[in-house]
Amino acid sequence: MKKTKIIATYGPAIASPSKLKLLIDAGVNLFRINCSHGKTNDFVKASDIITKAKSQYRFPIGLLLDISGPKLRIGRFEGKIPIKSGEKLTLTNHLTEIDKKVVAVNHPGIIKSIKKSEKVYIDDGNLIFKAIIVGRQKIVLKALNNGTILPGKGINLPDSNIKIPTITDKDKEDIKTAVRVKADYIALSFVRSGDDIIEAQKIIKSYGGDQAIIAKLEKKEAIENLENIMLLADGVMVARGDLGVELPFEELPKLQKRIIKLANCHHKPVIVATQMLESMRFSPRATRAEINDVASAVFDFVDAVMLSAETATGKYPLEAVKVMSRVIQATEEVSHHTQVHIEEHLIRSEITHAIAKSVSNSTEQCPTKVIFAFTTSGFTAALISNLFPSQPVIALTPHQRVMNKLSLLRSVYPILIKQPRSFEDMLSIVKMACRKYRLAFNKDKIIITGGVPFGSTVPTNFMMFYEIKK
Repeated sequence: MKKTKIIATYGPAIASPSKLKLLIDAGVNLFRINCSHGKTNDFVKASDIITKAKSQYRFPIGLLLDISGPKLRIGRFEGKIPIKSGEKLTLTNHLTEIDKKVVAVNHPGIIKSIKKSEKVYIDDGNLIFKAIIVGRQKIVLKALNNGTILPGKGINLPDSNIKIPTITDKDKEDIKTAVRVKADYIALSFVRSGDDIIEAQKIIKSYGGDQAIIAKLEKKEAIENLENIMLLADGVMVARGDLGVELPFEELPKLQKRIIKLANCHHKPVIVATQMLESMRFSPRATRAEINDVASAVFDFVDAVMLSAETATGKYPLEAVKVMSRVIQATEEVSHHTQVHIEEHLIRSEITHAIAKSVSNSTEQCPTKVIFAFTTSGFTAALISNLFPSQPVIALTPHQRVMNKLSLLRSVYPILIKQPRSFEDMLSIVKMACRKYRLAFNKDKIIITGGVPFGSTVPTNFMMFYEIKK
């Protein structure tokens, strides 16, 4: 059982239960629906197809809806606009005039946000401009390199204080859809501060949802407010596409490591995403650099790695998942247990934390096959997961929603159970799981954690070793 989870993005290349099942068999643990492409009915249909595909599997397959956020783009037009270094381009709130090199933008806040001398990036930074004349309805830019402007391309404003809300009206509708289809996670795009997380939590609650929020770190402001965002979000995603445009590209590797380390210290799940196996959109083989990229994330103890266009629209979605799974398993064979420093103010329960730490350390001293964590809220399983034990963590919970959310966490494989009422109940559940899921066999040693008295919601307060017997 691999420890690092795989997230696959849903799209036309895998849009059937049979194709999704093949990906699950190959190692996918969660599916992502990208709300940047499509409407409410498309997302509901995608969710239904995913639900149909995942119903027969022994461990839950999670569902993440990725909310698009305020996408800043130039308008749609016919043809293309060649640009030479030193030439002028005008961005406007009015109509596009190609012959005059005047291009409309999709939000009036773009024009309001840009000040003189600030940089403007178009098409993932392939075209770089400097603002030389700033007005209320238009701005004039000077090109700093050669290129071609194509319709609908994205705009990045790394120097600007963007006067656009993080959560748009469309995002609110998409959050409502996420609650409706019972998604486990909502990925919030273009997060800039902890206030964005609080606003999203309020919106989810207003629709009666309990979805966990993954903050996508893709803005310069998010990095400036990283500690605050990490405290408030349920997890984070290193979204390297826009982040690589917002910040100097040479800063990205060390920034990725910083984010992962901080997330682990906060016991928050962390996902690494964007172009992990990009070449496999068109090729059945990954590049050596891509293989190393995936392995590097695994060595850093991330919870999940994500495939985007590789599975959504690529020619080789199944092959991409198989490659990623093989790299994960080969890397985990040689990755070593590491100590995580937790700040005292982040420890919610001293007893539970002490037990989780003992469990993680004990697996090094006394070889055990598997760790069983009885958990009501999922907190204990998450805590053990983030201390990186070498064994899989089987989270035993009586709550369906808790079980589904645990599907993202490193090493954790959750099972739905009835709440044990006695010590004998507990052992019976463990032995049943060992037999049914072939987790441990005769004379194998296992670790069990839980809370007593049984049947209560008391936090985890014990651990024990147990030897499986026929």
